[in-house]
Amino acid sequence: MSCDLTDPAILEAYQEIVSGTQTNWLILGYHDTRDKISLYSKGTGGLEELKANLKEEVLYGFVRIEDRFALLAYVSEQVSGLRRARALVHGKAVGALFKHSHAQINSSNIAELSDEKIRTRLGLIDGPPTPDGSASPVMPSSPTPVPLPRPVTPISPSTPNAAFNNTFSSNGPPTPTTETPPGSGRAGSPMNSPGLSTPRTERQMEIEAAERKMREEMERQKRAEVAKRQRETQEREAREQELLAQKQAQELERRRKEEADRVAREAMKKQLIEMERLRGSGLSGYITIQSSGSPYWRRRFYLMRGQVVAFFRDENDRQPVSEMRLGGRVTNIEDASLDCLIPNSFRVDLYTGESHLFFSDNTRDKELAIAGFMKCNESA
Repeated sequence: MSCDLTDPAILEAYQEIVSGTQTNWLILGYHDTRDKISLYSKGTGGLEELKANLKEEVLYGFVRIEDRFALLAYVSEQVSGLRRARALVHGKAVGALFKHSHAQINSSNIAELSDEKIRTRLGLIDGPPTPDGSASPVMPSSPTPVPLPRPVTPISPSTPNAAFNNTFSSNGPPTPTTETPPGSGRAGSPMNSPGLSTPRTERQMEIEAAERKMREEMERQKRAEVAKRQRETQEREAREQELLAQKQAQELERRRKEEADRVAREAMKKQLIEMERLRGSGLSGYITIQSSGSPYWRRRFYLMRGQVVAFFRDENDRQPVSEMRLGGRVTNIEDASLDCLIPNSFRVDLYTGESHLFFSDNTRDKELAIAGFMKCNESA
């Protein structure tokens, strides 16, 4: 319901105007926010320059004309009903901040903000303007000759300010607001005040209705926000539970697979040991290797016997191009498919800090190679 008027530029511009500097007008607006009011613009060109800077939205203006100050509340006809109601409430806060204002003028059309009208509201013009030959409303005549160009109805001394403001609150020319004193011989005014509610009372009722509507809207939004937060919390907790269950299932599957691979490799390792013992030949086949520190992959024919893995350019070579002597030097053997993005790949880490990458032509060759490395590492 309240508005934010903490923009320091507002008070700075306001002080420039009331202290008599060249700056004589300012405009405040919302900058697409709901309740934060800030300084749009200011200038030295008076009322006409202020009107030239008005836009089709809710704006508040403050202008100095001679030694008087007027506060303008401009609400474009294109503004929605809810924003219009909010402007009525926030206008009171702006008026409380601009204490030097002598009159507050509400308008929805720039044409209504004429220099003559505002000067009249500020008391810079003592009465209705003198006719200049243009058409003017027909006013009741007085039998007693008066020097004025048209009759003026006396204003009740009990409410001079209210009568003055009400007279110039509309776009049209001034109209009488009190009855002619009895016995004066003048006809009764067609715009007598008895039976009509005062504009001030109507304004209060309008503001109260706007405040009530604003409270109801804020309560509705608050309830909607609470329900939204509760729904988001429930959805987040459900997602977290689902992710936790998926993670637990993946971890369980990973451990199951690792255990199955370990059992299978142990079995193959025993077979390789027995085969080498009985036949005197070790495991052999083709494999692709990326040695530690090298960016290149090379396809080699390997032969595993005892604690040594020898690599040849092909199976017909007699002399190996390189060898790996294991026998307890391997610290870790694990799958490397995610690291290399190559199927059937694995990594062999040595105690020296070196790591060698391998990949086989298929899953079975990969598992046999891993079992062979395990055998060579454990051979005495």
